[in-house]
Amino acid sequence: MLEQELKVASKASREAGKIMLKYFRKKFFVKKKGRIDIVTQADLESERKIHEIISKSFPRDSFLEEESGKSGDSDDRVWIVDPIDGTINFAHGVPWFCSSIALLVDGEPVLGAAFNPITGDFFHAVKGRGAFWNEKKISVSKNTELIECVLATGFPYERGELAAKTIQGISNLIGETQGIRQCGSAVLDLCLVAAGSLDGYFEHKLFPWDAAAGILVVGEAGGTVTDFSGKKATPFSEAFVASNGLIHEKLLKHLVKP
Repeated sequence: MLEQELKVASKASREAGKIMLKYFRKKFFVKKKGRIDIVTQADLESERKIHEIISKSFPRDSFLEEESGKSGDSDDRVWIVDPIDGTINFAHGVPWFCSSIALLVDGEPVLGAAFNPITGDFFHAVKGRGAFWNEKKISVSKNTELIECVLATGFPYERGELAAKTIQGISNLIGETQGIRQCGSAVLDLCLVAAGSLDGYFEHKLFPWDAAAGILVVGEAGGTVTDFSGKKATPFSEAFVASNGLIHEKLLKHLVKP
């Protein structure tokens, strides 16, 4: 089940990766979508390529894409696409970004894929079949105490109240953990939680394309993803806390709710 969808998502991810590499640390146009939110030529071309490849195989499916928005008539099967998660990293020549593709069936993520063209790492999961880093099956860490853990977080584009709450959460946790990272790609942070490289991750403001693939990868690796109140997260939750499950309640206690 979903073998063809995974094959197509893998192809789309890798073809988009070629576009990213073509522009990375080269000249390309950058357009502002907000005060610090940007879109690049590589984002637009990568999104078009992903859409083209998926729609050719599944012409009846709908899409929710970061740059193009919603398209298609189907509510049963929706592909959620972030052509470059970590666009600011990409634009500044920081080699930590990826494409993110998820398939929702009846509103539930059933497939998630993320490809980092710099490292060649392909994270993917299909509901009920586990999570994988390239061909290796992965699982979350076994750490039970925060002092054993490395966490990651991210800052919202809207640098106001939510940013202040993020900083307060970091302040609450910094002395209780081995470290806290801000890497710049929500999807890759979630995938590293799934792989056990990170023990937890939290962020106050994400969009569905930032989180949909990562939610499934973490879940299939045995982890937990909720909102800041502890309610099970969906791609539309906006605020996310992911962990190995063993530290989840402890992590939630140190965070400031949106």
